[in-house]
Amino acid sequence: MKKLILTAASAALAMGSAFAVNYSDSTTDVVGTFAGFSHLNIASMDVTNDLSSITFKFNLVGNIQSTDWGKYCVFIDRASGGTTNSNGWARPIGMAAGAESWLGSWVNSGGGFEAYNFGGSWGLAGATYLSTPGMTQSISANSVSLKLNLATIGLTPGMTICFDGITTAGGGGDGAVDSLSNSGPQIGNWPDYSQVGCQTYKLVPEPASYAVMALGLAGILLRRKKG
Repeated sequence: MKKLILTAASAALAMGSAFAVNYSDSTTDVVGTFAGFSHLNIASMDVTNDLSSITFKFNLVGNIQSTDWGKYCVFIDRASGGTTNSNGWARPIGMAAGAESWLGSWVNSGGGFEAYNFGGSWGLAGATYLSTPGMTQSISANSVSLKLNLATIGLTPGMTICFDGITTAGGGGDGAVDSLSNSGPQIGNWPDYSQVGCQTYKLVPEPASYAVMALGLAGILLRRKKG
């Protein structure tokens, strides 16, 4: 029976590790001043998590590697409160729902990304250049993936979060060129201030849910064995 439960638990965990959601965005919303920068145009985002980590993947219209510049960032609202008018990089961008975490990444100079948490002010929680455990960035021609441990930004399995992905440029005062949650233009000029919206994502079930799944699968396996 113990072997059956372990087999069922392994199967339940395997199912949980594949949990992912794709969020699409308009590809006609990067216009005007920014019309030629298709590598800042978000086509969609994939969010994936397992019991210990989460990944945010930007899928972009243009080729990132041919331009070798651009910033790809994520706002995360995971609790009540947070800040509505700032971010970890002090860009002219806020999150209407109130953000408690910010991921800021870049693709030039070999790439990298940072994670910040808000507690009255923004504080650095980890960075790829600091070799923070679990933090990795993957860059392809048309995508950027940011992976980090849940604990780094205060997440736990079973939690529901609000997030938004944005693109911006190299200047410290540049705003959000594109926002996943906005199907229209985000800003008209580089330094314009704007707020981003919210996409809801539920992390894979908490460990207790896996225990229930494991027991259920164990019961099925036991009945089959007896049959």
